[in-house]
Amino acid sequence: MSKKMGMKKSIISYVLSMLVLLISLLSCKSKEKNTEKPNPKAELVEETKTVDVVETVFSSQDVRPGNLALTLDGRLFVSMNPLVSPKTKVFELNADSKNSAVAYPNAKYATGENSGFKGVIGIRADSKGNLWLLDMAAKQFIVWDTNTEKLVKKIVIPDNVVVSTSFLQDFIIDEKHDRVIIADMTQGDLKSAPIPAFIVINTESGEARRMAKSHPSMMPEVEGGFGLNPIAIDPNFEYVYFGALNGRTLYRVPAASFDNEESLTNDIEKFGVKSFCDGIAVDSNENVYITNVEKAEIGVFNKKDGFRTLATLPEGQSWPDGLYVSNDGYVYGTVDQLNRTAALNKGKDISTGPYLVIRTQLVN
Repeated sequence: MSKKMGMKKSIISYVLSMLVLLISLLSCKSKEKNTEKPNPKAELVEETKTVDVVETVFSSQDVRPGNLALTLDGRLFVSMNPLVSPKTKVFELNADSKNSAVAYPNAKYATGENSGFKGVIGIRADSKGNLWLLDMAAKQFIVWDTNTEKLVKKIVIPDNVVVSTSFLQDFIIDEKHDRVIIADMTQGDLKSAPIPAFIVINTESGEARRMAKSHPSMMPEVEGGFGLNPIAIDPNFEYVYFGALNGRTLYRVPAASFDNEESLTNDIEKFGVKSFCDGIAVDSNENVYITNVEKAEIGVFNKKDGFRTLATLPEGQSWPDGLYVSNDGYVYGTVDQLNRTAALNKGKDISTGPYLVIRTQLVN
C-alpha cells in the first residue's frame, strides 16, 4: 500500500470514527449517575427573564465553521469540521468584506486532497499573533505567524502520549508556562471505556506527557456518555477550566500544577456547574462561557450568580460549538448544525444554511 493511500485511509477512518462518536452522543438518553453536587447551585436553573439573541458576525451557506480563533488585532479564523468533508480546512473570515471567506494560510496548506492540513478542529491564537492549529489527523501542531505570513514551526505529538482511541480536539495555550494542553477525550472508536487525560507539551522543547489519566473530574456523568472535552484558560494563565462533555460539573486547576502529576491530581477542584457542552471560554473576571448543545444557547457560570442563560441562538439554529473570548468585549462562537447532518439524523440531511459565527457581550 502506498504512503498516500495509507494517509487517505487514516483520514477516512478518523472522519468515520467522529461520525459514530457524535451519533452516540446525540442519541444518549441514559440516566445520569448519582454524583456529588459541587455546591448548592448545582442545578441548572430555568430562566424566567427574557434573554438576548446572539449577534451574527458571519453567515454562509457553504462555509460551516467548527472552531474559531481571533488575534489581538481582530482577525478571525475558523476550522472546518472534518465531519462535513470540507474541501478547504481553514478559512480567514471577513478579511475583505462582510461574510467573505479565504483559504488560510493558503491553498497549499488548506485546500484539496493533498493539502498540508489533514483534519483540523482545534485552533487558537497567541499574544504574538501566531495561529496554532491542532491537526488531529496528522497528530501535530502547525504554528503560523499571521503578521509575517510564515510558518513558525511544527510540533509533533509523540506516539507515547496518545492511545489507540485518542480524540485530540480541544486545547489551550499556556504562554506563562510555555506549554499547550490538549483535552484527550478518548473513546474515538467507541470500543473502549473512557480513559481521558491531559496531553501536556512543552512548546520550546517538544517534551510531552500524558497526565491525570482517568481522573474522576474527567469522567462522564451519564452512562454511555463522553468525558473530558471542553477546556479553557483564563487570560492571565492562572487557572485551567475543564469538564466532561456529558457532565454538569465544571472543574478548574492552577496552571502551575501541570508541573508534575502529584500537584495536578491533588489540586483539581470543583468550580461550578455547566450544561452538556462542546466548548467553554473564560474571561479575566472568572466568568465561564459555556455552549449549551441541548438548548441551543450560550450560558455563563460565575460564583455570584451560578449558571444562567446568556443568549439564545437565532430561531431555527442548532449546535453551538466552539467559543472564544476576544479583547473587544465579546465572546464569539460557531454554530454549525452538526446534529442535522444525514449521519446524525437517521440518514436524512435536514441542515439548512446559513451556518454562523456569532457573538454576545461579556458579563460585566
